[in-house]
Amino acid sequence: MSTRIARISLMMLTTLLLAIWLPMLHTMLFEERFGKTHLFYSPTIKEFVYKELVGEGHQLAYRDAKGNDYSRKEFEFLNPFIYYKNMEMWGHLPLVIDGNTYDKQAIRSERMVVEIKPRDLAGNSPRVQLFPLLESNPGRVRLSFPTNVFRPSDQLEFVDSDLNAFDPALTDQFTQALAGAGFEFPVSQVFGRVSILKAYDSGFLLQDSNGALFKLKKRDGEAVINRIELPSGLEVRHVAITESKQREILGIVIGTEDEVYLLTEGNFDLIPLQLPDFDADSMELKVIFDPLYRTAIYSDNERIYSVAMDRDFTSIATYQRTMAIAEPRLVDEVWHFLVPFELQMSADNTRYIQLNPVINMQAFLVGNLLVLGFVLAMKKWRVRDFAPSYGELLFIALGGVYGLVACWLWPSLNREQKVL
Repeated sequence: MSTRIARISLMMLTTLLLAIWLPMLHTMLFEERFGKTHLFYSPTIKEFVYKELVGEGHQLAYRDAKGNDYSRKEFEFLNPFIYYKNMEMWGHLPLVIDGNTYDKQAIRSERMVVEIKPRDLAGNSPRVQLFPLLESNPGRVRLSFPTNVFRPSDQLEFVDSDLNAFDPALTDQFTQALAGAGFEFPVSQVFGRVSILKAYDSGFLLQDSNGALFKLKKRDGEAVINRIELPSGLEVRHVAITESKQREILGIVIGTEDEVYLLTEGNFDLIPLQLPDFDADSMELKVIFDPLYRTAIYSDNERIYSVAMDRDFTSIATYQRTMAIAEPRLVDEVWHFLVPFELQMSADNTRYIQLNPVINMQAFLVGNLLVLGFVLAMKKWRVRDFAPSYGELLFIALGGVYGLVACWLWPSLNREQKVL
């Protein structure tokens, strides 16, 4: 009995390991070499244009939404704000579009990209709950890290990182300042960009126990607090802080119902973006700013969407398409039938390592039946005395190729004796 239990345990362990390792081997051998589509809104032809890999190597296609093809240089001329450095090198600056002139400085002052990925969302990445509150007016060219950090709890608890000791003075100072501004402890979430390699420091956004959002920064050693007025019904899930040199947009606010807002710097207004079919858990989002338009581009692993807006964020055009990366490959179709389920070590939307079962039910049934049929044929023809028991046949029917390999690696004692 103990031998049978040990064999079953080894077979199950082998199946689980193969469900992890074989898909990893497939990825290494047949890695997807098609990158995501690059989609823009052309200010010259007032149409969406894109470039994407359509084959092995560097087979790039440059097209517009109507299917017209372009050369690489023609494509860059369709997007002069994106490729303004090439425009300068080719002697095409300043640009004249719709009767308006844009020189290099005008383009650079308006160009900006804000973006967020699913794995950046709160809860999707590990984060040590220690945050350095930088001095936003350091009195020198560059920002510098302080010698203390704070950790959010039922107060804003500061710790001297040099001495690893609690700092009661700073804790009382900033906790009382927040409470005086209407902040309800404990701190629910902290959003910010921990870096000194940024244009300026705007501090952190803190969410209180009631879901209200406050901006906290340190200026000349004092707390500067602003309450962010949220639209009715908006529950904040995440805020991606940018702190770019343009100082126009502070960040992207994502709601629990996949609402998207841009948070402005200065007056901290929230600008709503109407993005049809946007799903924060599976889609990357970026908003491209140029002197004429604001273009939101968001995509998962199959489809890409875009909304072009004017400077007031009013939608003027939308577009969506299936990317070349989503086109099925023969090697993948065959693989799904041979290995109809797998255990992924991580998902695209998280930085955590976790086992995620992925099952294609149709391929699961067909593939496992094919493997089972192969085994039954071997049994009928007595190939190498391979005669699996009914229990092993059931195991193979459920585990497919994984189960077949497990039965072969861990044969029963009766079969071993028969072979010997």
